[in-house]
Amino acid sequence: MFKQFLDHADGNQGYLLSSLGVFMLFFILVAVLLLTMKKEDIQYMKELPLKDDGNERGS
Repeated sequence: MFKQFLDHADGNQGYLLSSLGVFMLFFILVAVLLLTMKKEDIQYMKELPLKDDGNERGS
């Protein structure tokens, strides 16, 4: 599949490969950050929309 990708890229290999590299780097970085996140932070973010702190707008 990767060989076909390179064969059909006429003269734009640099742009195509750099964009693929940036996407892969971003995806790997987000995956590493999610896997190393503390369980307390995950629980806090999970309950964040449900917390009622009395600061409601518009009412």
